[in-house]
Amino acid sequence: MSPKRYALDQLADALRQAGGDRASAAAILGCSRGTLRNIICAHPELKALCAPTAPGPGHERYRPDEVADALRHAGGVENQAARLLGCCRATVGAYITRYPEVRAARDACAPRLKSCEEVLAAVRQTGGNKRQAAKLLGVGYKTLYNYIDRYLAVQEECAALAQAERERRSSVDAPASPSQQAGRRSERFSPEKVAEALRRACGVKSHAARMLHCNRDTVDGYIRRHPEVREAWVEARETMVDAAEIKLREAVDRGEWRAIRYTLSTLGRDRGYTTKPLPQQDPFADTAADEEFRRALDRVYGKKDPDQEPDRPPDGPDDST
Repeated sequence: MSPKRYALDQLADALRQAGGDRASAAAILGCSRGTLRNIICAHPELKALCAPTAPGPGHERYRPDEVADALRHAGGVENQAARLLGCCRATVGAYITRYPEVRAARDACAPRLKSCEEVLAAVRQTGGNKRQAAKLLGVGYKTLYNYIDRYLAVQEECAALAQAERERRSSVDAPASPSQQAGRRSERFSPEKVAEALRRACGVKSHAARMLHCNRDTVDGYIRRHPEVREAWVEARETMVDAAEIKLREAVDRGEWRAIRYTLSTLGRDRGYTTKPLPQQDPFADTAADEEFRRALDRVYGKKDPDQEPDRPPDGPDDST
């Protein structure tokens, strides 16, 4: 909407009627708040009518006592008070600026700043998990980082917990010593049970996990941590390979061509049985040394080397002319 649609007197009357509230003035004029803001920015004389002290008590959306009660319920946090009132934070800030009783209600609330001991207790209780610590304190994720930057003791505690977590993960990934295995918490399955499941599953980890009602990563962890489980897994895999070789031998005895061909192309490769065609070689072909000797003889007796470029005719007049 173009600013030329409204005269300055009409805009000034709308602002006075609305008590300096731009939203109300825009509603009176029948335009948007953005259009009215652009007009006010273009005409500095209209900015004086939008001062914070301009609105009168009859044109405000909320009563001062309502804003004060919202601030008390929100603990002095303007954002939460604005959410309770259904308005923006700037509106609550304007009421705090205009009315001393609203300002007193905000100042009377308990301070929201957490002490260093409270933040330390929350961080230790959650094991260094910052999101859970923020929920435990009742603050936002960024507010917790502000507390960490504010208190040096909290920074050192977070760094120590992070280092301990890294050491714990590295100790889990590396092979554990017998003393560490003795002090480790009780596992869900015993190594003997996992080894038996692997033998029944013929070394297939997914089948063993299905028998134990767990996932494949759990079986991998047991194989990595316990030597007896790994030995059972290797033995089961080798047993399955032996069984496959027995079936292959039976197929060869029955005269199945595919089994015979597979056996010759794998086990009989050293004897020349292969599926890849071998390059045809002439047993009487000259070697590289013989070829070089033949070329030397050709040069001695005046024969041309086929690898050399053809001789150029001597420079001179053409005999044909």
